[in-house]
Amino acid sequence: MTNAESSGNGERLLYNRKKDAQVSFVPEKRQFRVTVEMQDHVHHLRLTMMVKHPSLKIVEIQCEMAGVPDPVCRDAQNCLDALIGKKVGSGLVKELNGDWNKQGCTHLKDLFHEACYCLTQSQDVHGKYELAQLFPGITEEQVYKIFFWFRPDIKNGCLRYTQDTPFMQRVRSTEAPEGAEKLKAIAKSQQQQEKQ
Repeated sequence: MTNAESSGNGERLLYNRKKDAQVSFVPEKRQFRVTVEMQDHVHHLRLTMMVKHPSLKIVEIQCEMAGVPDPVCRDAQNCLDALIGKKVGSGLVKELNGDWNKQGCTHLKDLFHEACYCLTQSQDVHGKYELAQLFPGITEEQVYKIFFWFRPDIKNGCLRYTQDTPFMQRVRSTEAPEGAEKLKAIAKSQQQQEKQ
């Protein structure tokens, strides 16, 4: 049913947005490639972002605007360039408020937000893969014990990661895999560098 079509009961579809997101890891560059594409009845936009691993610093952002409602929209094609060199993390999207709205594109901002969300989900998948290579037989609780060393900010980030859930109790009570203490030292060092 298109926006011109209606169902038998008179209901008319007014809007349909399709969004696709893909994240891959580029080993030779130690970078994530995030591609998010959106299409609706007047827009066709694609955002591609390259992000360093493990720092999550943005190396490159490319925006394509194949379909826009007005040619002036393409003047916002580079509106996300100011984020290059910044670290993907909480609060980054908030930097795109205020005067930015007069020069930016809300749809590209939405795609950027989606790219950041998908990146953090993919980082989880990639981290589990890397830890399984280092510590064959590692449990999920051990994986998250290590994750929380590097990302203490995700504690209390959702219901599962709140202090008193059964999962978090298991994480706290489990021992890290043998040899994982070196990762704890790396995590501590990274956090100290970020504070400087």
